[in-house]
Amino acid sequence: MIKTFSSRAGRLSPTNKDFLNIESECLLKLGQQPETSKPIVIDIGFGDAQSFSKDVVANNGFCFIGIEPYKKGFARAIEFYECNKPDNLYLHNGDAREYLESISFEFSFVRIHFPDPWPKKRHVKRRLINHEFLKFIHTKIAPKGKLEIITDSEVYQNHIKEILDKQSLFEAIDEFEITYEISTFHKKGLDKKHAIERYVLLKN
Repeated sequence: MIKTFSSRAGRLSPTNKDFLNIESECLLKLGQQPETSKPIVIDIGFGDAQSFSKDVVANNGFCFIGIEPYKKGFARAIEFYECNKPDNLYLHNGDAREYLESISFEFSFVRIHFPDPWPKKRHVKRRLINHEFLKFIHTKIAPKGKLEIITDSEVYQNHIKEILDKQSLFEAIDEFEITYEISTFHKKGLDKKHAIERYVLLKN
């Protein structure tokens, strides 16, 4: 499996380490299904968890499974859960594709906000969004399921447009039921005057 996220880590604080050592009720193992009757949202790469935590609170009618490979952001998400005990949040630390390959239940929504753009040509294969990924998600997501992608990378935007133009698995639409707060990466993109592109795809 080609790695789709970079090696950045960030120094862990003593508080981060403490929460990573907690056997929290929100943690999901590979293949584990959350106990919920709410529509499931797979959130891939929630970063530092600041905006993600607000989204969980603001969208209580949905059950979020947040998947993040980096320990620092993941620790902050566990801290949020332990301090607030939301009934609609579950977490998995690792590669999203590995987790999704392991599950046997359907989900209704996927959010991918500001994925690693891998801008260099030699790293194109590392980009998460490609035709194989869309085919994979199509087999896993529920009928009429939706996928939301947001990026400020012009290189990635061109890449995504090329991918979408060559596929018929998903239809481009505008409506996505889950609201979101401006994240750290989103704000950085705005501060740099980058164009923010949002793609909402409906399963055909």
